[in-house]
Amino acid sequence: MLFSKQILFTLTLGITCSGILYAAPFEECPTKAFIIQKPSSLPKNFGVDLGTGSYTILSNDMGSGAAFNGVGFNKFDRYLYGWDYASGSLGRVGTDHQVVALDVSKDGASASAGNFFVGDVALDENAWYGYRKNKGLFKVTLDDPDNYEMTLVAGSQSNATYNITDFAFHPDNGYLYTVTNGTNAKLLKIDKASGSAEDLGTVLTATQRGFTFGAQFFDVNGNLYISNNSDGNIYKVSDLDGEPSVSGIFAYGPSSTSNDGARCALADVPVGDSVDFGDAPDSYGSNIASNGARHKIVSGIQLGSLIDNEGDAYAYPLSDDVSDNSDDDDGITMPTGFEVGEDTVLVVDVVGNEGYLNAWIDLNHDGDFDSDEQVIASEYMDEGENIVIIQIPSWVEAGETWARFRLSTTQSLGATGGAADGEVEDYPITITETGVTTGYYPVGTQGVATIVYEDLYPLEGDYDFNDVVMEVKINEFEKDGKVRRVKIEVKVLAVGATFHNGFGIQLPGIPRSAIKESAIRWDLDGVNQSHAILEEGQTNAVFIFTEDVHSYTTVPFGCEFLGTQLGCTQTEHPTWTLTIPFETPIDSNDMPELPYDPFIFANPNLPHGWLPEAVLGGNPGRALEVHLKNKAPTDKFDTRLFGTGDDASNPSEGLYFQNANGMPWALIIPERWSYPVERIPLNEAYPEFVDYALGNGNANWYQNADTGLIIPNK
Repeated sequence: MLFSKQILFTLTLGITCSGILYAAPFEECPTKAFIIQKPSSLPKNFGVDLGTGSYTILSNDMGSGAAFNGVGFNKFDRYLYGWDYASGSLGRVGTDHQVVALDVSKDGASASAGNFFVGDVALDENAWYGYRKNKGLFKVTLDDPDNYEMTLVAGSQSNATYNITDFAFHPDNGYLYTVTNGTNAKLLKIDKASGSAEDLGTVLTATQRGFTFGAQFFDVNGNLYISNNSDGNIYKVSDLDGEPSVSGIFAYGPSSTSNDGARCALADVPVGDSVDFGDAPDSYGSNIASNGARHKIVSGIQLGSLIDNEGDAYAYPLSDDVSDNSDDDDGITMPTGFEVGEDTVLVVDVVGNEGYLNAWIDLNHDGDFDSDEQVIASEYMDEGENIVIIQIPSWVEAGETWARFRLSTTQSLGATGGAADGEVEDYPITITETGVTTGYYPVGTQGVATIVYEDLYPLEGDYDFNDVVMEVKINEFEKDGKVRRVKIEVKVLAVGATFHNGFGIQLPGIPRSAIKESAIRWDLDGVNQSHAILEEGQTNAVFIFTEDVHSYTTVPFGCEFLGTQLGCTQTEHPTWTLTIPFETPIDSNDMPELPYDPFIFANPNLPHGWLPEAVLGGNPGRALEVHLKNKAPTDKFDTRLFGTGDDASNPSEGLYFQNANGMPWALIIPERWSYPVERIPLNEAYPEFVDYALGNGNANWYQNADTGLIIPNK
C-alpha cells in the first residue's frame, strides 16, 4: 500500500532521473507558443495564443536567476530545453516552469563556445541544437539523461557567419529555418549536418529601426512565426521553399529586449476561443485565411454595448450582422456623414476601460486599407463617448466604400492581424461630393479629340500621321477655383507603324510630388491595373500607359497594319481610363493648357531607325519622344536629337518638334477625325494643312479632306 502511494506521488509531481525529481511534462503538443523574456533580472515564461497575440504569464520567476535562452520544445518527452545562463549548461523545464540545470559533458569547442541564445530541439532526433556566430553549430543528445554530451557539428564553424537570435526546426524536412536581424530580414535554410545556410531571400524590410527576431517557431503546416523583440509584433512567413512572403503583422504579442520562443511544431495555430472579427469584404482582410482583423474578447474593453464571438469572419455580403439580425457594430456614430474635402465628426462609444483607437477608410475605393488611408492613429479613448474629427481629403472620389475601427489597449494596430483585447467594427459608408464642377476637353463638349503621330522623327518620313492614332477626352474636377483631380480616357484606334511605340502623358508645370500616387486609379477596358503608371525620375508628372502600343492590338487577317487601310479596322478598341488625384488642389490658373502633353516614345527594347541610333549610339528607347508642336519633352528625352534630320526645334525660342516649315510630328484634332490612308501624306489628304502649318490661317483645315485618301472615322 505504501509502495502504491509512492508511485502515485511520483506520477503527480513528475519523473525521477538520476536522483532529480522533474516536474510533469507539458500536454501532448500544446498549441500555444512559449515566449521566455527577461524584462528585469528574472526570466519569465509567457503562453502566447498566436491567433490573436493574447498571452498569459505562466511563470513570473523561472528560478534560474539568469537568462534562459535558445529554447525548444521536445516532442519526445514534452519538456522545454534551453540554455541556462546561470549554470552555463543546458536546462530543462516542465509544467512548473522552473529551470533545472543538466550536467552536460562538452568537447573542447563546446567548452569554449560560451552561452547560447539561439537554439531549438530537432523533430527527427532527440537532440538540442545551439548556434553561436563565429563559433559554430552545437549538438546535445537527449536520449540518455545520465549522459548528456555536447559536441561541435563538424565543419559548422566556417559556416557560422549569419546574424540571428533564434531558429526553428521545420515540422517535415529536418532543416532549420531562421530570419536574420537588421533592416533587411532574410530567410535562411540551415542544414544541421554542416551549419551551412541557403539564403531564400528578403522577407521584411525596415525603414528605420532594424528587426531583432528573438523568438521563432513553426506550425504543422510549415509556416514560420517570428516575434520582433522591440515591439512584440509577430509575423507569419509562408511558402518557405517557394516564394517566401509575409502578409503584414500577424499578431501583436509581448515585447522585450530579451526574447526567446519555443513551440510544438506539429501543432496547428487555432484562432482560439472568444474572438471578434471584422465583417468587411474579405479583400480588406477579414477572414483568418487573409490574416483578418481579430480581437480576443476580454471583459472590460469594447466598442458599444454589443460584441459577438466568432470562429472566423462572416465577411460581407454574408455578414452575421445581416444574417442573424443582430448588428454588434454599435460603437461608432457618424452624425455628419463623409464629404470630400470636409471635416467629419465621429462619436466613439467605449464600454469598460479606456484604450486606443485606430481607423481606416478605403479612400481610393480599391478594396483594401492602405497605410496612408489610416484616418485615426493610436488616439487615446476614455470610457464613455469620445468625439473625434477627421477630414476626408480633397483627392478622394465620391462613392460607396468601407471603414474599419479597432479599439485595444495595444496602442499601434494595423488594419489586419490579431490583437489581445478590444473589438473591431467595420462599416459600409458613402462618401459624397458637392459644389464640384467638371471641365471638359474638347472644351464645352463631352465628345472626343483625335491624336495622331508620325513616328519617324526626326525624319519626315511618309508623313501619313497614322503610326499611332488615339481618341482622348479629359475631365477636370474643380471646386472653389481649384482642380482636385483629372480624369483621362484614351482609346487606341489605329497603329500604322513598323516601329514599336510607347505612349504617355505629361502634365507640364505640375511637379511629380503634387500627385497623390497611392490614390491613382487606372483601368484597361474596365480592369484595374496594379503596376505603377507615374514615371520615376521626372520633374513633371509623367504617366506611362504602355511601352508598346502594338501589344494591345491585333492586325486583321490580310492587312499590313491595324486601322490604316480600308477594311482593316476592328470594332473593339483598347481603352485606358486614368484618374489623377492631387495631394492638394491646384489653382485652375496653374493647370497646364488642355489637352496637356500626350506623346509617344521609342520602345526601350527595339530599334527605332538609323538616324536616332547614329546620333545616340544605339537603340534610343525613352530618349526618343514625339510631342505636340511646341511642347517641351520630358526629362528622359535626349536633346542631341534636336536639329537633326528634318527637325528645326529651337528650345531657346520655345520651338519644339517642328520642321523648317512649321510642320509637326504630332497633332490633336478636337473631334472624332478621319486620318490619312497608309502612306498618304497628310498634306495630300488635307491640302489646306500646309497653309495652316505656315501660320496662314485655315484653322478648320482638318474638316476639308480628299475623301478618297482618308479612313472614315465618323
